[in-house]
Amino acid sequence: AMDAKNADKAAAREASQLAEVDKYVEEEGVDKSKAEQALSSIKADDQKEAEARRQRERELAKVKVTKKNVDFLVKEMEMSQEDAERSLKIHKDDIIAAVQELMAS
Repeated sequence: AMDAKNADKAAAREASQLAEVDKYVEEEGVDKSKAEQALSSIKADDQKEAEARRQRERELAKVKVTKKNVDFLVKEMEMSQEDAERSLKIHKDDIIAAVQELMAS
């Protein structure tokens, strides 16, 4: 669900960037190809970011977590199993680090 939301956000951001570029082009009479180049470089950055995120997700997916730690977070921190697993994966199954971060946020 989060990915769809991010995709929507990215699409909305892209649309508003396009609108801004168009407005700028009209007001300034800027060379349209320059504006399009700038926009495509923004898109490339977004794609790089998305790829880095996917890479991070793949790395996280490989991290093994202990069921006992997951159960502890679900019970004590009142969170979903999915969130508990993710938190532990991020902290490489270090329950103390996971709890400290959760309490700080």
